[in-house]
Amino acid sequence: MKFLNSDRRTFMKGTLTGVAALALGKSGLVYANTGGTLKARIMSDIGAIDPPFWTSGQDFDTMNLIHGKLIDFVGGTEWKWELVAAESMEVLSDTETKFTLRKGLTWTNGFGSVTAEDVKFSFERYIDPDLAAPNGGDWSPLSHVEVIDDLTGIIVTKEPFAPMWWSVLPYSAGYILCKKAVEGVGGKFTVDPPATCGAYKIEEWKPEEKLILTKHDGWTGPEPNFDKIELIPIGDPKSAEKAFLAGDIDFTHVSESSVPSFKENTPDGATLTVRPSLDYFWLGINKNHPKYQDVRIRKAIGKAIDIDAILDGAFFGAAQGASSMIAPGMPGYIEGGNPKRDLEGAKALMKEAGSSGFDAEVEVIAETDRLTACQIMQANLADIGINLTINSSDRGTYWGLADQKGEQGLEMTYKLYFQPPDPVWGTQWFLTEQAGIWNWEWFSDKEYDELHYKAIAELDPKKRNDMYVRMMKIMEDSGCFVWIAHPPNASLANESVVPSIWPNGNACYRKFKSS
Repeated sequence: MKFLNSDRRTFMKGTLTGVAALALGKSGLVYANTGGTLKARIMSDIGAIDPPFWTSGQDFDTMNLIHGKLIDFVGGTEWKWELVAAESMEVLSDTETKFTLRKGLTWTNGFGSVTAEDVKFSFERYIDPDLAAPNGGDWSPLSHVEVIDDLTGIIVTKEPFAPMWWSVLPYSAGYILCKKAVEGVGGKFTVDPPATCGAYKIEEWKPEEKLILTKHDGWTGPEPNFDKIELIPIGDPKSAEKAFLAGDIDFTHVSESSVPSFKENTPDGATLTVRPSLDYFWLGINKNHPKYQDVRIRKAIGKAIDIDAILDGAFFGAAQGASSMIAPGMPGYIEGGNPKRDLEGAKALMKEAGSSGFDAEVEVIAETDRLTACQIMQANLADIGINLTINSSDRGTYWGLADQKGEQGLEMTYKLYFQPPDPVWGTQWFLTEQAGIWNWEWFSDKEYDELHYKAIAELDPKKRNDMYVRMMKIMEDSGCFVWIAHPPNASLANESVVPSIWPNGNACYRKFKSS
């Protein structure tokens, strides 16, 4: 993915450029969309739709529909944002941004008008030590929000905040919550928001069946098209593809391994969109587990894994090998692609560490492509005497493993993290303070932590790039991370739907239209 020069002027204008999507269409598919209802697949049930606590793609998709935010990304092949709940945004200085809300925005459940005080409450929650939000780092440079009048305020940061326009306001930390309503339920919630102000509101939730959303009549932002949206949980993407072909849903993301076949033979009556995501798959190794405390063991595991075989066997050649967590085109990207397997080097490190092998475990979400990747790793590690057991679980169980097994019980994990178009959103998860929360490797490095915060405030593109390159080198030297792939993000929509897809393949259901 390519980006324009991301200097300060570019940040303020909102014009990063991505590569074009592949869009193919034919006719003849049975349509699930009738009567103004969009039926779309999500990966599982929602788990936390209070923004500082969200954990999953389905949480994110739902929040994008029910919570208003000042600005939001637009669909297309260029990274751009548009005004949504904001009437205007004005940069006053490197540390001050003025906003004015649209008139007439109101809360559900009778909580009145949306105000600048609600924006202040929503953003300052992230830095409230008493809330102890796991996603609090999103707003770490925030000083405060100054309220000017009912609709106007100024976001004040302690230092320049380069990512604010790309991984904060238009992404997952820009949502506006109702101060009175949230404080009325104790200061936070999980899946039952006391009031919302987005384009849609939750009408009914039937766990394991569907989440039904209808238009919110108190929304005065860009008008949504569909009267109703049903989000249907289907865990395995292969099963979701079958549901789409049967006409049970109008839209679904597809598995990485299905991309080549859908490119070659797009279903009649469907449109295939393929975008290069910024997301990343990797094998994480918990360095504090007794089996992996020797860095030579961790590095031996990395050398033994055949990433090219995973790219072929699990992704069918559709994904790009990863050199780090940072995808092509972003600050800090390291040229050269994924490392090649070095079995002899791996054996030498095992011998040097005095290990002839041991029993090991890897945790993975029970999806076909992910299991295939782990099976390849299983065969690879057998070559250096490591007997790998694959533990698969559903998404809900998987994301609770760090709490369940803890620092001394969790061994290796194979996972995917999302990434918006600024590396800071990804690097924050591996800070020392995130150990055991999102940092399941228990990785900790003082220089890394310091560079993370310095990069947030750095507006010079060259200096910022160099900081992230150094951070990736520190991660590599730890042996905790075996970077695997940046997968494509592909989706199928039936011909009755005009999808709105971000440059990284994320769906913006609020802006879907009927054809």
